[in-house]
Amino acid sequence: MIGRLTAIFATRPITAEDWLARMGRPGVSARDQAAFLDWLEADHDHLRQYEQAKADLAALEGARGAFALDIARLRRREPSANAGRRMVLAGGLAATAAAVAVVVVGPSLRPTPEGLLYESAPGRIVDVALEDGSRLTLDADSAVRVAFSGDVRRVTLERGGAFFDVAHDKAHPFQVAVGDRRVIVTGTRFATTLTGDGAQVSLLQGRVSVSRRDAADKAALDGALALVPGERASFRPGRPGIDKALIDVESATAWRRRRLVFQDAPLSEVVAAASRYSDAPLVAADPRLSSVRVTAVLPLEGEGALVDRMAALLPVRAERAADGRVLIRAE
Repeated sequence: MIGRLTAIFATRPITAEDWLARMGRPGVSARDQAAFLDWLEADHDHLRQYEQAKADLAALEGARGAFALDIARLRRREPSANAGRRMVLAGGLAATAAAVAVVVVGPSLRPTPEGLLYESAPGRIVDVALEDGSRLTLDADSAVRVAFSGDVRRVTLERGGAFFDVAHDKAHPFQVAVGDRRVIVTGTRFATTLTGDGAQVSLLQGRVSVSRRDAADKAALDGALALVPGERASFRPGRPGIDKALIDVESATAWRRRRLVFQDAPLSEVVAAASRYSDAPLVAADPRLSSVRVTAVLPLEGEGALVDRMAALLPVRAERAADGRVLIRAE
């Protein structure tokens, strides 16, 4: 206890564990956020150390998972006759390093023809525990439909993006429909995204196959594209062909840990990505934003509005327009 208090109130944390305690406080100041980013950038190994400290802490969360499963069992025994199937999840960006809340909402996840629709509000990232023990994280302004049947655990990405941590069950494949493709797994961690007319599947752990057939089809994997960790598949629904590339998947899916990571990215890309998480519309109002490149970690939680943190951490200035938009210009 004394060590934790010392880490919290120390002038400047030194170790990854110290920073984990400091960033886990409610209402972390902009000064602490800036100091944390300085610490991350001071040594390439600091991010790995910090993620390892978070992983060690996550290993202690077994009680939370057991509680979620107990709730799911109660719902299966006592379903609400009047409960709707459309759930808007208003969970915010206030998860801390010390405890990441899992939202368990809605009626019983019994098999239904339509499935159960989970939606996140604009600017909000939400964690959801599913009946089978799998977990998903909805990106801001995203939606998935869950319909578990006797043979296949089916999920459909309706819009936006979602990260999946799938409970292993070889007898019941887990399938995510993304556009006209099916991502088929038995137990793994991956992310899916629908953006405009494109779609992406990024794999962190395990193996997945991207197929045009349903997992219940005996030939589901014939001609399917297999991914290994660190690979991303990109395609356009309705068009043939899939592009596969190696990427830094942890950075690409950092939004699930409530931060955005940019490596040598133009400021225009930063503004476009951040706009999904802002309470006010962000507009890239300066052509110079495309020519200025940055490497930065942008926290999606903390004191003040997101645009204020952007102005404090990036070479940009924000102007609030009378119509509610925020105009972003390069400094």
